[in-house]
Amino acid sequence: MNESSLLPKTSTIFQAANTLTLGSCLAHFWLSCIDWMTRRKWQVALPILNFMDVRNTCRNRAGFTLIEMMATLGVAAILMAIAIPQFLSVLPGLRLNDAARQVATDLQLARMRAISQNNSNTVTFNTSTGVYSSSLGSESYDIDQLYPGIALSAVTANPVFTSRGTASTPATITLSNGSTTKAVQVTAVGRVRIP
Repeated sequence: MNESSLLPKTSTIFQAANTLTLGSCLAHFWLSCIDWMTRRKWQVALPILNFMDVRNTCRNRAGFTLIEMMATLGVAAILMAIAIPQFLSVLPGLRLNDAARQVATDLQLARMRAISQNNSNTVTFNTSTGVYSSSLGSESYDIDQLYPGIALSAVTANPVFTSRGTASTPATITLSNGSTTKAVQVTAVGRVRIP
């Protein structure tokens, strides 16, 4: 058997074993050694270099290195350290907006109940406890329990919705989070809005 007849066989086996698994890395190494033995006639330095090339090839296919992961985690930690205080400063304003929308929704529900039951409906607000309730409904809502840090700061009048949907007593309900306020208005035609 001559040397040239072995070369095509080992190179085709070498190409077939080129996959992503650890077993294929070892097969790649041994086939490289066989290829080296047939070509180089037992020179010592070449298989070590060839093994290093195989190891680097397999390492490049494996995934992320520890340094890359640590750098990514470091960047993520820095971004979170910047973003979390900003988010916490925005949170009271978001709660105030949500509480104002909830009060407006409950006032619209009270108006619809007055129309559907053909009776006037009074929504009573208690600023000292932060509780409001409707005369036609059995529910009462505690704004401070639903939205911590939000209080009913002022109510000009308790809105009364007639059976036609208008408000015989227009009102402005003011909610506060300690630093800013938000108003919910009930107009004479029964429209509920947040300016």
